[in-house]
Formats: sequence, C-alpha cells, structure tokens
Amino acid sequence: MLKAHTKWKVKETLMDKEHEEELSRKLGFTSLFTTLCLQRGLGTEEEIQHFLKPDETWIHDPFLMHDMDKAVSRIMEAIEKGELITVYGDYDADGVTSTSVLKEAIEMIGGEVNFYIPNRFSDGYGPNTQAFEKLIEAGTGLIVTCDNGVSGHEAIAKANELGIDVVITDHHELPAILPAAYAIVHPRHPNGHYPFKDLAGVGVAFKLATALLGEVPLELLDLVAVGTVADLVSLLGENRALVMQ
Repeated sequence: MLKAHTKWKVKETLMDKEHEEELSRKLGFTSLFTTLCLQRGLGTEEEIQHFLKPDETWIHDPFLMHDMDKAVSRIMEAIEKGELITVYGDYDADGVTSTSVLKEAIEMIGGEVNFYIPNRFSDGYGPNTQAFEKLIEAGTGLIVTCDNGVSGHEAIAKANELGIDVVITDHHELPAILPAAYAIVHPRHPNGHYPFKDLAGVGVAFKLATALLGEVPLELLDLVAVGTVADLVSLLGENRALVMQ
C-alpha cells in the first residue's frame, strides 16, 4: 500500500475565540468551520454568507475578455459559410472538458464541428504542425484551440501559410511574444480587461460558449466543474460560482 509523503499542516492563526463563537452561533455552523472561514480572511457574517452563496453576479461578461468579439465573429462566419471547424484540445481533464464544451456549443448554433485531442507521445502538448497540416488537408476551415495555443507559434504560422485562421482560447502563462493567431482569448491578456484572471481552460471555453450562445449554457456547467477542479485552479471568485452552480 502506498504511503502519503505529504503531511497536512493546519494554519496557525491568532483567533478571537469570543468572535469565533459568536459567528458560529449566528451562522449555525460548527466552530471548526467558522475557524476555517476566519483563516481564509472571512471575518464577518456577511462575508461568510457571501462566500458560501455565489450567484449570477459573480459571472462576468465574456466580451470583457480580449479578442472575444473577434473569436465570435470568425466562428459565426465559419458557420454561415459551412466551413468545418475543428476544436483542438488537450489530453488532460481540463483539455477534454474544454473540447466538449466548445464542440457542444458550436453544434447548438448549427456549426459543422469535429475535434482533435493530441496524442501526448506523438503530438506532445499544444498545437502540433503535422497535426494541423493533416486537419487542414482533411477539410478543416477554422481551428479553435482550447486549454492550449499561446505557445504554438510554429503550428499557427503554418496554418496561416495554408490560409486557415486559428482562434486560441487558453489560460496558461503568456509568453513575451504571442503567436500570430486570428484571435487570442485569454483572461490575462495584457490588452484585455477581464476582472477574473484565474479561469481554467474549460472556464475560458465556457466564456466563449456563452458569448456564442448569447446566454449562460447551464447544461454545460457539469463539464466546467470537472475541468476546473481537476486543473487545481483556485476555487475563488468566478471559479467558485461556476463549480457551485
């Protein structure tokens, strides 16, 4: 049997025992739960209640994200022209759920869409030049990445050379020089104004899905919850709201 190599350490914080007991009594929670809330910096009844009950006000306008309008316009154009759209995902839980969210959303608005999950051994992570060439040769007219893309300079340059646009949706660390994609949808883009920076890849995909559909697709939130939790992003702010809905 495998033995754990990590030991949990309870954060030691100077607590006002009287305040803790008063909060526990008002809220009807155990002392342990109230202590955990206080350790998170939630010091009042109102802050704890707010933290426990995220609502639609925690969900931000997807068009605040950089290039969201360009991404939506290009996908709509592809649908109107009958172009085959390929969602290019990733092989982990975040990547697979991101792929599912975008494929379903595009199908909902009448798009012809397929998907490609890279093989981690032969394709590696992110846009792969040979994979892009095969997809384009097979008829793909637009590539939409999810949970990857911001480091895919070579593959995206090849797609551009072949006359195919690439829309990137990603959440990973942004390199100093970004690829020449048609649109880059990313919550931390330096030219963007999105209020919440810590979305998982599936969170970014969900924001694009919301923008495409014109409403929040609640039926896709189970996929968002799986990808968000699996990718170990913070369960704060909009992430918390998406997971708890």
